[in-house]
Amino acid sequence: MYTSFGRLLASSIVVLLIMLFAAHAAIKQAENSMANLLGEKGASLVSVCESILSSGMRHEIGVRLQVLFEEMISNADIIFAAVTMPDGTILAHSDPNRLGETLELNWEPINIRKMQELEPSFETKWQMLNLEGRDVFAVYKLFTQGFGSRNIRLPIPIIFLGMDISPFETSRRQNRIYISLLMGLGLLMMFMGFAAFFFAQRAKESEKKQRVAEGLVKELEEQVKRSEKLAAIGSLAAGVAHEIRNPLSSIKGYATYFGERFPADSEDRVCANVMVEEVDRLNRVITDLIGLSKPSQIKQEIVDPATIILQVARLMRHDLETSQVRLKIYQGKNIPQILADAERLHQALINLCLNAIHAMEGGGRLILGVRRFQRGIVFLVIDSGVGIAEDFLSRIFDPYFTTRGSGTGLGLALVHKIVEAHEGSIIVRSRQSKPNSKKHSGTMFKIFLPGLGD
Repeated sequence: MYTSFGRLLASSIVVLLIMLFAAHAAIKQAENSMANLLGEKGASLVSVCESILSSGMRHEIGVRLQVLFEEMISNADIIFAAVTMPDGTILAHSDPNRLGETLELNWEPINIRKMQELEPSFETKWQMLNLEGRDVFAVYKLFTQGFGSRNIRLPIPIIFLGMDISPFETSRRQNRIYISLLMGLGLLMMFMGFAAFFFAQRAKESEKKQRVAEGLVKELEEQVKRSEKLAAIGSLAAGVAHEIRNPLSSIKGYATYFGERFPADSEDRVCANVMVEEVDRLNRVITDLIGLSKPSQIKQEIVDPATIILQVARLMRHDLETSQVRLKIYQGKNIPQILADAERLHQALINLCLNAIHAMEGGGRLILGVRRFQRGIVFLVIDSGVGIAEDFLSRIFDPYFTTRGSGTGLGLALVHKIVEAHEGSIIVRSRQSKPNSKKHSGTMFKIFLPGLGD
């Protein structure tokens, strides 16, 4: 989110800067065009003065120039006109009262040094200056008509025209308005972009929350279905368990009795032992069925998860050796103690280990571990077996669902019920190997349990 917001902010700033740069360039171009227009107008007026004076008598130059300047200021664009010596002494001025005084530059009398900084020449120049106590557009040049020749080394006067800068002020005012509007438009675009981004993120978050809610609803629906199945199984188990167990006990007793009467190596003795084993298997199914159907009652006490792992490993040693499965025990650091029923946890982990062994018929590797997870712990049971098909993953905790012909389909359902009774959760990840694939198959179960005080 923050990365997308940063990109949007950077893009908006770049666009705004480009707009401001383009506007500034356009304004500068407009001001330069206006300056050139006023400069050319002033240069034309200076040329007119030179032309008029060049046709008169020398002794009439000063009078005619004074009259000409006084007529020029009748033009609304001309503030003043003056001819000065290089030291600033006024020879002619549109204001007759200024004759003989010194031209003012920046509210102070001008001197030779300041005059030289203006660099007057025989080419007409113009710039914005403060002359005669006002900001004007000044047009100036060396003025020779009637005051000597360029070949005579005498001080050459300078003619100044102070033109009205109102057009500039008007243009700048309009430009400020234009820049303000442009800035407002840019900020509005940025605001709209951020608003669109914000609402898009809200919509995305809402969609994400909706997906999570739909997932929770689906999970609750599955829990309801599982509870309904367990309730049906409970009713069935309560009704038939007692009726089945008594005959099974009798069958087991007679099978054991008759088996002891036959010779040890006889086929009849083998058949009797098979009957006993099958009765034991039926008893285990009934026990699991009753345990699955009745409410979970756990005896909570403070237990060490690492100790549970070691105890389960000892209990599974014979099955592991028989199935040629290598066991690796993993214990993380700083594993906290938990409040749990150690016997029920043993049962859940043993069921997971038995399922893992059955998935590795030709041998393999089993990892049994525990590590810290947030404020609780997580048990790990990882095998290198054949894996579980993706279509079956959502059903493996359902009662009586099994992929083995000899399985009862109650083992994982019991594991799930034990984990729920401890207010924990269980997840499974599995992968089946594919032809010409370097990835190995296997299944991983994770049991998350809260720590003390959670």
